[in-house]
Amino acid sequence: MSPADSLYRQVLGADFDSLGRELQIFHSMAGNVSLPGRCEVKSPHSAIGRLMGKVFSLPKAMAETDFLFELDADSRQETWRRHYPGRMMISRMQVKSGTLVERLGPVDLHFKLKADSGRLTMLLQRITVCGIPCPRFLVPSVLAEETASPGKLHFNVAAHLPLVGVLAEYRGYLKIEQEEIAL
Repeated sequence: MSPADSLYRQVLGADFDSLGRELQIFHSMAGNVSLPGRCEVKSPHSAIGRLMGKVFSLPKAMAETDFLFELDADSRQETWRRHYPGRMMISRMQVKSGTLVERLGPVDLHFKLKADSGRLTMLLQRITVCGIPCPRFLVPSVLAEETASPGKLHFNVAAHLPLVGVLAEYRGYLKIEQEEIAL
């Protein structure tokens, strides 16, 4: 796969080039890649939030700790495996109708991508469960951002639902080798 074929370049088009270098490297990777990282996770406070965390296979609360990220990517889809202590979170990404769709179990999250000042922001547009659209009042507000620093891709993800509170909140980084790909 050439960098021009990556899912993120397909969605962002020319705006892909405005991402920070480490983000461009990461989102151009193809084949099977393993990356070390560190992550801190905050867990939901409510029973409903914890139940939803199990449905999505979200990681349990943990202080900053090491984790392993595995990527299997081609121009049609990406599979992300995040190995946290005691739990693995798997999601699959595809492009559909100009949006990035992340599948977590039976749930599809449809994101609009925005590149600005080196940063990538993922804006949740809608959710489907087993192909059925989720009512708007059940769609959480999601902050999902990636930024770059030398040799690292930083991520910050927070999902909140009114009356339920935190569904997921995690932040950390992946170590990105500058030599992984020539841009």
